[in-house]
Amino acid sequence: MERQNRLLSILSVILLVVVAVIVLDWQRVADEPRDLDAPPSRDLFAFEPDSISRVSVKRADGELLFEREESQWKMIKPVVALAKGSSVEAIIDRMEAVRIEDAVLTGPDATYGLDEAGRTELRLEQEDGTAFTVYIGKDTPVGYKSFAQLPGDPGTHLLDNQLASLLEKGPDDFRSKDVLAFSPGAVDRIRIVAGAVETVLRKDDTGWWLGDTGPRADGKRVADWMSAVSMLKADRFLDGQEPSALGVDTPSLLVAVTDAGGTHTLRVGLADGEGANAAAADVAFRLTAADLDKLNPTESWASARLVDTQRWKVDRVVVKLGDQNFETTRKDGAWQKPDGTAADTVDTLIDALLELAVDRSGSPALAGSWGRVELGLGAEKIVVTIGDAVTDGGRAAKEEAGGPAFLIPAASLAILKDGVEGKLPEKAPPAMPDFGGMGGMGGLEGFEGMGGSPEEILKQLQERQ
Repeated sequence: MERQNRLLSILSVILLVVVAVIVLDWQRVADEPRDLDAPPSRDLFAFEPDSISRVSVKRADGELLFEREESQWKMIKPVVALAKGSSVEAIIDRMEAVRIEDAVLTGPDATYGLDEAGRTELRLEQEDGTAFTVYIGKDTPVGYKSFAQLPGDPGTHLLDNQLASLLEKGPDDFRSKDVLAFSPGAVDRIRIVAGAVETVLRKDDTGWWLGDTGPRADGKRVADWMSAVSMLKADRFLDGQEPSALGVDTPSLLVAVTDAGGTHTLRVGLADGEGANAAAADVAFRLTAADLDKLNPTESWASARLVDTQRWKVDRVVVKLGDQNFETTRKDGAWQKPDGTAADTVDTLIDALLELAVDRSGSPALAGSWGRVELGLGAEKIVVTIGDAVTDGGRAAKEEAGGPAFLIPAASLAILKDGVEGKLPEKAPPAMPDFGGMGGMGGLEGFEGMGGSPEEILKQLQERQ
């Protein structure tokens, strides 16, 4: 507990320092002299970025058209595809902040890249149909500005930010290269079909399972898979080619991920050594060989642990082993037994429960009710019934939420028994990072003598500058 309090104290000081640095930087910016000789200018347009639902970029080589569908941007032209939202919103944010100078420049439009052959027409449209249009010419050689004109105003003006370079990107620069667009935290079903082998993973309130009747799945392994797949990118697009010619109509690998937004399906053709053709949402692209391996891992999905949950979720522990009984509940951050006394070894017991190895490769017959493990998870709970002894001193067990019976080896039972009796060694705390001038965990060198409220610490920091 003392070590945890020490860590919290260090983290609190670090947070105060970060806040102080930000405040000091704001003050520095506020004190900087302003350019009183800057030419008169005004906001180019007045709108809220979230109100824009349509963006059009017309150039001599064609049009880029994007539409917002709920919270996601979609490319409509030159191809229908998922757009890279950050790239589209970068245009909107730049336009919302840009100012136009009142001064009118002289000379032919072509000099500024504003003739019809050279200019770019940028149009932002709100959901109510209100539109904002500007013609963008060249970026200035110096000064980080752009030449521009407004419809109905033949005069050439300067914008106080460069837009030409932002708008010269090609269609692929605005396309999302995500192989599958899904939210890992909202996924509740995964289906992987590789040849004749089908794997289904489903999620309920207690975690992940293999199929509808299979064993408990390794939640961390599933989470790692989702994280890896959600970050896969298309190597290049294969626009204009028939799916049948790409081999994705009869895929060798199919991956379907279901979240709150529906089912997202990826079809992969035969690998050719360098990768494979693939398609998702009617968009065809290439995948690299390295990414193919991430889609269909070879290791088993079944959990090798007694329970599969996160430590911070556990607020109740009940363990019965023969004539041994242990029960505790977390109240106001502290573990208490039913009689109200403190339970000091619960954290060590929970660590042991979360790491306790089991064997799910078979399905032993479960007889008797020798023991029981229950972990409360708020409104949910995980309950494991432990039966009579089977081979080699182990015992069959079964989770109340479902799945076949499995084996708890004798060695795991011994660990569980020691945990209930408080005989397990306390787990070593993780190594703490060294924060440089703060002296790591050894102290807070450089901050000696500092204390008090955040305002007082900020004042002390200012005085030391």
